Amino acid sequence: MIQEIVVGLIVSVAALAVLRRYAPNSLKRTARIAMVRIARMFGWNALADKLGQQAEAGASCGDGCGSCGSCGPSSNEKSGPVQSVSVEDLKQTLRR
Repeated sequence: MIQEIVVGLIVSVAALAVLRRYAPNSLKRTARIAMVRIARMFGWNALADKLGQQAEAGASCGDGCGSCGSCGPSSNEKSGPVQSVSVEDLKQTLRR
């Protein structure tokens, strides 16, 4: 019985760690907002304030998420020259 609880707890923590790392930013933001609401509902205002501050800090437009379109060159700008890599160059790097 105890062994099953411990295994379940370990699996749950591992799943949360994977979701925290690989979940899309929109899902993370939605989960954080839901946690703030739940914390306020239970009267945990200090935790809700802390989570709310973290959400506001991560919501900048230029944070690399690509949600606002400010990260890359605009469609009418041309990017720099594209460099190609030959098969021979790759073989030489593998020999090192």
